[in-house]
Amino acid sequence: MKRQLIRLTIALLLALCVCAGALAETDDSGEDEAWHISVTSEITAEVRAAFDKAVEGLEDAVYEPIALLGESAGVYCILCQVTGKEPGAEPSCVLLYIGEDGIQNTWELWIDKHSTPAPEKPAEPEEPVVDYGVLLSDLAAAQQALDAVRSDLEAMKEDALAAFIAEKWEEIYLDPGYRLYIDDRDDPAKLPISGKHAFVVLGYQLQDGEMTDELKARCGAAANAAAAFPESILVCTGGATGENNPEEHTEAGLMKAYLTENCGIAGDRIFTDESAMTTLDNAVNTFAILKAQGIEEITIVTSSYHQRRANILYETLAEIVRRTEGLSISLAGNYSCEIKAPEQLAKYDARIAAGQLEEMLTTLLNTEDN
Repeated sequence: MKRQLIRLTIALLLALCVCAGALAETDDSGEDEAWHISVTSEITAEVRAAFDKAVEGLEDAVYEPIALLGESAGVYCILCQVTGKEPGAEPSCVLLYIGEDGIQNTWELWIDKHSTPAPEKPAEPEEPVVDYGVLLSDLAAAQQALDAVRSDLEAMKEDALAAFIAEKWEEIYLDPGYRLYIDDRDDPAKLPISGKHAFVVLGYQLQDGEMTDELKARCGAAANAAAAFPESILVCTGGATGENNPEEHTEAGLMKAYLTENCGIAGDRIFTDESAMTTLDNAVNTFAILKAQGIEEITIVTSSYHQRRANILYETLAEIVRRTEGLSISLAGNYSCEIKAPEQLAKYDARIAAGQLEEMLTTLLNTEDN
């Protein structure tokens, strides 16, 4: 009802403006030709009869008179509401000029159209800006970095460990053909495994002292891989991590329980390191278990986004152990549950790996020197 009153008020105001304009344009010499604006706006019987006669036979819509706005020389100006007969038609307001010969003229007010803003058109998608300068700058920076690496290796040419790290980094981080084996996509039986072997299953921070879905996914991947190689042992590594863990549950302890109770892996196949708090700790601590079990090769099991960082750390540690202890433990491959990394973690993964590598080299090589 309120909406109809608003529409009617606007219609009357607009119509009166029209009539007033018409009145101002009449010839003063002919009084009968002048427009007389109706004071009461009443639809009298005479006006109604003229209206009904004028709209007789119009079948496109329903016409309903609302108010008489004015008259001049037998012509009535009537504000009426018109509603189309099609389903869902909305009413609109129209001015009808009615004389003896029927409708002489109309003026559609289209109140809704003119009183509500037109819907905004969706913005056209912007054309991508091709910035060759940025591309060329990045390419130049990449070349400078490669030149710097070559220069570093030349300066350290007597250090075989430096050459090994650079070679493995290029293989793991820079080679687009580096193969990641993914659980539920790749057949674990096709992993390049031979000799006395272990799956090293890396932990993930606990939440309120319990395993997260991601850690369970790592265990699921490990169980599938272990089922394909029943002679392999599993080494689970990870300490008491996460906040709100008053009972100090460990990642490795919960992983072993999950693998035995939920995945059907025999408990005597699973060894645990329950003190590691970082990926670096994982690598260092598990090598003691690997050496004790006479393991010759390992496959790292972790999340897909974490695999490269874990591999470069384990490859480097295996090389240090080989050089310092004469013990050869090689990486046979990798196996991952597929998890998309958080954006920032993915962006800085290589930097994190480099930082952990530096920590490993500083700690282990300084320990040797002492």
